[in-house]
Amino acid sequence: MGSLDRAVLTGFICRLCSEMHRVVLHIYGEEGTRMGVSEKISRYLSINVSKSDPLPKTICKGCLERLESQHRLVMVMEHAATILKRSRNDQETDRGKENSDNNNKNDSSPTP
Repeated sequence: MGSLDRAVLTGFICRLCSEMHRVVLHIYGEEGTRMGVSEKISRYLSINVSKSDPLPKTICKGCLERLESQHRLVMVMEHAATILKRSRNDQETDRGKENSDNNNKNDSSPTP
């Protein structure tokens, strides 16, 4: 068996960049599972990784850092979108209350 074949079997090739690395994270290992690496790869990169496919189940440090950076960026954006939507809804609710209050004032004012 050649060194590349051995590297694939022992998990030293990154699933994402396909480069050989001495230090990798096993996607389905304890840490990889805790971090949700498989789910993040699927969500952000549209790459399906499964335990039964024949490709490497490891990710290098550089790719992991980029994946985590993407995850943080998306989390910030989703949080910002939630805040902006809530603020917008609050403004619309306030405008609705003001219009309702103004209509009530006009309805209760004496006619000349």
